[in-house]
Amino acid sequence: MRALARPLLASWFVYGGVQTALEPERQVDRAAPYVDPVLKEAGLDSVTTADVVKAHGIASVALASMLALSRSPRAAALGLAGLATATAVVAHPFWKEEDEAKREAELDLFLKNVSLVGGVLVAATAGHSERHKARKAKHKEKAKARALAEKEKALEAKAAKAKAKKRT
Repeated sequence: MRALARPLLASWFVYGGVQTALEPERQVDRAAPYVDPVLKEAGLDSVTTADVVKAHGIASVALASMLALSRSPRAAALGLAGLATATAVVAHPFWKEEDEAKREAELDLFLKNVSLVGGVLVAATAGHSERHKARKAKHKEKAKARALAEKEKALEAKAAKAKAKKRT
């Protein structure tokens, strides 16, 4: 089930991240009031809000790809949770809208983002599949066997050296 669920969950993050990285201008106006003061405080005058928005999009794509491919899925999911939380707060501040129709639309988008945060948090807490556990156990067993073989080889070499020294 996870083999299907993780890529499905990740698809939204990949799509949104690619769109944001390619067209950051759509998000810059909303992000600027939050990002600009932080950049000034940090003394990063050469970094623009568009750069931060692009980086956010690229990070989303990278983490979502990791989640979809089940490569460090817990870490990827936690990273996506943080990025989605920032997106929900910065991109959809429904509480600031005066117009009721716009407020409803922003609330809808805000709640979708919050739902995605919940989804990736569930993904972060989900265990590994039986196939993954079996692969990991097999890998550990092989590593243990290699270490044992190397240890035996070292003991044999030491014994051979001691035997040769004894002869002389």
